[in-house]
Amino acid sequence: MSINMSSVRGKSWVFQVTALCIVLGMLLALSLKTQRQAANDGVPNRMPALRAAFSASKQENLRLRKELADFKQRNEDMARQQAAGLSSAKSLEQTLNESKMLAGTVAVRGAGIVVTLHDSPKLDPSETRADVIENYVVHDSDIRAIVDELFASGAEAISVNDQRLIANSSVRCVGPVVLVNSVQVAPPYLITAIGKSNVLDKALTLPGGVADALFLLDMIEVRRQSDLLVPAYAGSTRFSVAHPVLPGKRQK
Repeated sequence: MSINMSSVRGKSWVFQVTALCIVLGMLLALSLKTQRQAANDGVPNRMPALRAAFSASKQENLRLRKELADFKQRNEDMARQQAAGLSSAKSLEQTLNESKMLAGTVAVRGAGIVVTLHDSPKLDPSETRADVIENYVVHDSDIRAIVDELFASGAEAISVNDQRLIANSSVRCVGPVVLVNSVQVAPPYLITAIGKSNVLDKALTLPGGVADALFLLDMIEVRRQSDLLVPAYAGSTRFSVAHPVLPGKRQK
């Protein structure tokens, strides 16, 4: 059998491509083998290092968040303590001011009434009988009766001719003069009372009340006012015999 040499020569490229594919396959296999060997021999892999860095950053972020939360909590605690201290101080200051007002050691102002007491204009100028004249003259008992009625009706502060009345105040006659807090006062007597003006007014104008006879003789006038000033007590507030009873302590 004879071989056609021209046919073989025309297909020589097939052998060349085949040989080239074989060579490329061998090179590819050698490359894969080299990569596996390099990995086994300790060529560094960056992925584990990146994972470690990410984990460390995550832990640091959690730590910072916890620290921030702790700072916020401490700030809130300090704010509450400060607010409680301010509230306590305000409460103490309010109690102290109320105690001063109750003791009469501080001037106060507010709405109330002004009561004016004066001798009666209905007295006959020709009248000479002392027992009759006394009925037309303001006495210390009249002042005390008006003051007691005002306090009983809710007056919070009272003064007589600018003399503040407190727990140990006195209104009394000494001869022809009236002493309030041991200070001489003269008519007309101005009684200034701070409180609910409508209640205080009605208490004095009540028919048959303590001021009824004074109204009949035109010896009293009552005026409501929206802004009154009652001065502080000007006398001594020291105690030489009395002493406070403190809770929780045995008294001798």
